[in-house]
Amino acid sequence: MTMQIVQTAKSSILSAMPAPLRNELFVRYKEHQFLRYIREKFAGRVKPVPSGMVTPPSLIETEALMHAEDMGEKQQRSQYFGSGFAMAHTILTALEEQGADLAKLQRVLDFGCGSARVIRHFRNIEGLELFGADANPEPIAWDRANLPGINFRHNELEPPLSYDSDQFDLIYALSVFTHIPFKWQKPWIDELYRVMRPGGYLFCTVTGGNYMGQLTEEEREIVRNGGRIELDADSSNASYSTKVLKSWDVFQSLEEIRQLFSERFELLHFTDFSHLETAGQERLILRKPTHTN
Repeated sequence: MTMQIVQTAKSSILSAMPAPLRNELFVRYKEHQFLRYIREKFAGRVKPVPSGMVTPPSLIETEALMHAEDMGEKQQRSQYFGSGFAMAHTILTALEEQGADLAKLQRVLDFGCGSARVIRHFRNIEGLELFGADANPEPIAWDRANLPGINFRHNELEPPLSYDSDQFDLIYALSVFTHIPFKWQKPWIDELYRVMRPGGYLFCTVTGGNYMGQLTEEEREIVRNGGRIELDADSSNASYSTKVLKSWDVFQSLEEIRQLFSERFELLHFTDFSHLETAGQERLILRKPTHTN
């Protein structure tokens, strides 16, 4: 009860603050939380690096905007950097919970990096080799010009990637498999498996239950019954970013997703938010077996 009272008081105080101050506190807290965590886990290897600039609106609108009106929030400095710090922190803590020795990480790949909203914050950890790949050449060009210390490469819509086999200790793909057409999903999973070292980890997100509101009732019923729905840029209910980027939104059952990723990787964790209307995307944490065929 006491904790609830404290939380209610904090919420009231924050609500009473002017929005600019509240937003600044949000991003500073997320940055402090991330830096404090990595100082604990990467002792002696933390050297704070400036976060850089917020990417231009023309790139933000290609990065998972559900509606055009979401642009105002997404391009705010507090939201852009705050969410980036928060996701970088989430990735590392989730891996640690599954037994990963974070101090042994050497090479990290952000697959579908976009404007590097997340991978840029890993530059605060010395000794990590950082890579970002994306099928959209425009953010890759911006990243190269504005974010030193990361190796950015453009890839095609279909595999392969231009990396050697067994190269990465950690690969993460945020809101990427939510937009990969079904015919390319397995080839891309196989390709991520190829470039990951044995014992390496894959963290990725897939369409959550709250996103089903994007579909018609008939389409939702198809997915609930184990079917698939693929929306292209011409679909009336496609997301705003999909229409801008001329890509796809894909929806499939969680059981199919589980089976698809488990064919190659060891599934360590699958957070199922499908029963919650306001939850985010589901998160999968997978590991490449140490002994591979």
